[in-house]
Amino acid sequence: MNDSTQTVRTAWRPQRFGRHNVRKVVDPLIEPVWVGERVLVQVETSGPRADDQPFVVILDEDGDTIQNFPDVEGGLGAAVRATNVVLDGYLTDRVERGAEDSNLTGVQLPKATDMTRQLLMGGGRRREELTPLDQSKPADPRVPTTFVAVDLLMVDDQELLDVPLLERKRVLESVLDENQFVRRGIYVRPPLDPWLISWRSIGFHSVAFKAANGRYRPGLDNDGWAISRIPTR
Repeated sequence: MNDSTQTVRTAWRPQRFGRHNVRKVVDPLIEPVWVGERVLVQVETSGPRADDQPFVVILDEDGDTIQNFPDVEGGLGAAVRATNVVLDGYLTDRVERGAEDSNLTGVQLPKATDMTRQLLMGGGRRREELTPLDQSKPADPRVPTTFVAVDLLMVDDQELLDVPLLERKRVLESVLDENQFVRRGIYVRPPLDPWLISWRSIGFHSVAFKAANGRYRPGLDNDGWAISRIPTR
């Protein structure tokens, strides 16, 4: 592990959502919010290791190491196509479970246009006002777990904190493959109507609006990021 990654381990924390309504996010990228544990991940695929195996460390929002997810660590070691990376994402058990967790049996969802209008009018709640489904859910080593990457903060020792979000996501696609235990999070540009019903029907409860040109400030609130519930009525 090199000095750059050691610095990340001790200093960086996930960037937090701000307090603004989603309507105030300029030129947003929109993505479903995963139910799971928000983490930062560092992966070193080469370096002075006796076993010559990728080095993977998963850190929670307090900077503490999360262990007991060997399948995820192995998947990350196989998925990264760079010397080293730092990723922002979620440990989640929802990737394969789909609609079984949506709790929508017998529920008539509103039309997509109505859902979008309600979402925009009601977005931007304070963090403490969101329901538990929007909060970080501790990962459970006893159930199948996947890491879903939503952002890329460093690659090949180059910090990307001042690179616009859209470009970070494009680079992420080029340096991170997908496998059984590693996925890249989906994101779309407006209009949102075609996606809301699909996302809600497979178990997502909230969406995040993130400014496409926004920078990443570890550990700080960013009003260029906002979150809102997906309406169900």
